Amino acid sequence: MEFMDAQAILFVADCERAAAFYGNLGFTETFRVPRSAPIKIEMVLGGFGLGLALPGPAAASHHITPVVKGNRACITVWTDDCEAAYRAALAAGAANNLAPHPFLGGGLLVAMVEDPDGHPVQLVQRVGP
Repeated sequence: MEFMDAQAILFVADCERAAAFYGNLGFTETFRVPRSAPIKIEMVLGGFGLGLALPGPAAASHHITPVVKGNRACITVWTDDCEAAYRAALAAGAANNLAPHPFLGGGLLVAMVEDPDGHPVQLVQRVGP
């Protein structure tokens, strides 16, 4: 037995809106179902898979109870320019949470935003040794 191609799934109100947001952060769409008015879109950045799914169909199909409010998960995206990534995320529809600031003794620059569905997104740049 072998495991492969793991992904985190975020429950969202609008798959296409969420995919447009994450596309602005560099994610590439790899799958959607159905083609029109999708209930799930899968994306990838580097080796990280991200699923964006409507909670109702997921609950009905998989017998789960999706949590749709609060900080259910946090997506971390590494970047070579935290300031530019922060501005790009805000321009793509993110809500501001915390502007870029030094973290862990100044070795990192970190910003926190929330995607259009309220999921925290951490933008991180390595700046020190």
